[in-house]
Amino acid sequence: MIIIMGVSGSGKTSLGKHLSLVTSKPFFDADDFHSSANKNKMESGKALNDFDRKPWLNQLVKKIKEWSSSGGAILACSALKENYRKILSKDNPKITWVVLSGSFDLIRSRLEKRKDHFFKPELLQSQLDALELPSYGIHLNIDQPVEVLVQSILNQTTIQGSAKIGVMGMGVMGQGIALNCSENSFETAVYNRFVKGEERVIFDFLAANSQFENLYGFTDILSFINALERPRKIWLMIKSGSTIDRLIDEIAPLLEEGDIILDGGNSHYEDTQRRVKILEKKKILYVGCGVSGGEVGARQGASLMFGGSKEAYKILSPILNRISAKDKTGKPCQAYFGADGAGHFVKMVHNGIEYAEMQLLAEVYAVLSHQMSYPEMALLFEEWNKGPEASYLLEISAKILLKKEGNDYVVDLILDNAGSKGTGMWSTKSALALGEVNNMMSSALFSRYLSSMKKERTSLSNQKPKTQKLDSFDLLKLKDAYRFARIINHIQGFNLIKSASQKYNWDYYPAEIARVWTKGCIIRSSLMENLIESFSAEKSLLKNKQLLSDLTSTEPGAAALIHYAVDQKIALDSFSSAYHYWIGLCTENLPANLIQAQRDFFGAHTYQRIDKPLDQFFHTQWH
Repeated sequence: MIIIMGVSGSGKTSLGKHLSLVTSKPFFDADDFHSSANKNKMESGKALNDFDRKPWLNQLVKKIKEWSSSGGAILACSALKENYRKILSKDNPKITWVVLSGSFDLIRSRLEKRKDHFFKPELLQSQLDALELPSYGIHLNIDQPVEVLVQSILNQTTIQGSAKIGVMGMGVMGQGIALNCSENSFETAVYNRFVKGEERVIFDFLAANSQFENLYGFTDILSFINALERPRKIWLMIKSGSTIDRLIDEIAPLLEEGDIILDGGNSHYEDTQRRVKILEKKKILYVGCGVSGGEVGARQGASLMFGGSKEAYKILSPILNRISAKDKTGKPCQAYFGADGAGHFVKMVHNGIEYAEMQLLAEVYAVLSHQMSYPEMALLFEEWNKGPEASYLLEISAKILLKKEGNDYVVDLILDNAGSKGTGMWSTKSALALGEVNNMMSSALFSRYLSSMKKERTSLSNQKPKTQKLDSFDLLKLKDAYRFARIINHIQGFNLIKSASQKYNWDYYPAEIARVWTKGCIIRSSLMENLIESFSAEKSLLKNKQLLSDLTSTEPGAAALIHYAVDQKIALDSFSSAYHYWIGLCTENLPANLIQAQRDFFGAHTYQRIDKPLDQFFHTQWH
């Protein structure tokens, strides 16, 4: 029960209504419970005395008791004297008093602006004379915006140690995770910094979601942390990089042994490994959890990739199980993938696969745009999406192609300059560091970089000779090429995770990774569901007879597509990367022997021989 007190004109009603908006607690104005005689007396310009107020106070005592028993309420009440407050609190000890104070001139000006109100401005001084300010309660200065006053009350009134989970960062993803937790019956505390431009973030979030009574908002970090049950579980949904390091420095001194910080952003796995070691010294558990599914996934069920201590995973699993997407058997699409940075590494590779999947569809679009209208292309994608090539990205691409703005297709209005946020680059760099081939991911990344060279592309395209129009490309061969390249993309992605797991001693269960990626995430597809069975039989896809057979049967389609694209001058870098990876992989003798000879010629790097044991190395005097 919250009672907001202050003299008339201090803003009790406005504050109470705003507070009611974000807490879902009903608001009442104590003035509405005055008798007609009291109102008539004040309208005549006469101040009320204790005798006048006695029936009014007794009526409020009954109402407060009634409201408290039904979940609480917010009451605006002058409560000028300590004796009045004692009367109101007699049978209602759990009252939080909010005391509003301000200058006489400010309050008087507010009163003068009110129309048709029974309280006259000339009575203000009599109220101030009678006012006895309490030493307890929450004291607020009314020269602050009402949203700021609301947040000050929220920071100080939430029951301490009750929230099961705390979410820091109220961007789109943070809001989704918080609402997902709250809707799944977890008491959830949310925090967002109170800085210029973000003053209303928490207020607006709570106001828009006031139906969730187990949702608490904070702009004060200490109040936020004190609201969490122990061990505290703090879910970070903020920008990766130095911002997280600064936040950790701020909150770590406020935490205790066994508390958990979960980073749900796209942090680099090496940063996660570093932070784990730093916080281990303070006995704070730091974990990295990849979250895929975008805004909808965060809100309705995401694919969650956990990396960190098994102790933290055990504590967090009840929450992860509830808020994650569910696979076709109803099992949560979340799993433990290993210590420290494992979860973020798996998420990074997920995004690398996503880069290549998106680029392949973009290249299919480039081919089809020469021979189909957008509705025809969308119809083809919808047809493909009913079979083994079905995927979330294919589904949304069909919808994108049909979206119009007036007479224009929206896709034609979008500048052909694709952005990237780092995970594609990290996947490529990690593959280089681990000695793994991921030319599908890297080609997709470089295609995005190339797209940013709009000025140069426009200039050179005007100088290039025009291509003669060719016949339409065979759609069955195109579908084969698409399947071929997607299989290669997934082989490279899982091989990259396997290599990192071996280096860092992480768990590697590819069937479980594939399962977690079947719902909620961006790269969910029929192919991913089939890979669960493939991995259950053999962890290496390059040893899976069915997939090898699929690659062999679809390879001619990929070759035909590349020939067509060369003649038509269509850049298909990702399809070419997939094809050449496969051809190279299936070639017993590559020209790398010449490269080794060159290296030995100018740098004496030595080489192995086909006619000698492989543990022996040789050097030739070439000069």
